[in-house]
Amino acid sequence: MHSILIGRERQGNWRRWTGRACVLALAAALAACAATPPPGPGPLLPRVGSGRACLTDLNQHGMSYQIPPQPVAVGPCQIDTPIRAYGLSIRWNQPATMSCQTADVLMRFESEVVEPNAIKILGNPVVTERNFGAYSCRVETGSRHRLSQHARGQAIDLAGWTLADGTRIDVEKDWTDEGPRGRFLHAVALGACRYFSVVLTPASNSWHHDHLHLDIGPDRLCSVG
Repeated sequence: MHSILIGRERQGNWRRWTGRACVLALAAALAACAATPPPGPGPLLPRVGSGRACLTDLNQHGMSYQIPPQPVAVGPCQIDTPIRAYGLSIRWNQPATMSCQTADVLMRFESEVVEPNAIKILGNPVVTERNFGAYSCRVETGSRHRLSQHARGQAIDLAGWTLADGTRIDVEKDWTDEGPRGRFLHAVALGACRYFSVVLTPASNSWHHDHLHLDIGPDRLCSVG
């Protein structure tokens, strides 16, 4: 009888101990989940090389562009396989000169990220993409010495989009919008991180309060907030 009581007591203690252990394990697991940062944008998608291979890819996709007269370079500012276009998958508000590889990445980003998200989130296709320019022979904003990716034709600044129904989406006005406009801009910016090496947004700093900076340079940064 005595041994039976001890057995029950041990059994009860064991159950209490295992119960506490489970609770502690669960709490630890939840804490670990909470402390784990959200998944990043993932690796960059493969890119077509520069030169003839890049121009061939643009041609195969039916993209319209011009090859500007050489030299495009001004001092240290040089573009590998420069092109000048008025639009790729989406018509632009103004022409832009950039490297062919930048154009090729932008073409895929427009057709695979911007256009489907506009239809999914905003219910209308995009008809115009507004840019602040691409090639510009200058140093990085906030730097005195480091050459900007714009100086190599490897960057473009996008200010917004206009939909088929006339709706105008502006990075400056709509980035903090809690409705579909803001969701669209954040989806586009996050999607850009799979295509471009660096994505800067109004969440990055005050210099980018009104546009998305996208470049294919050697650095890697996805700053979407």
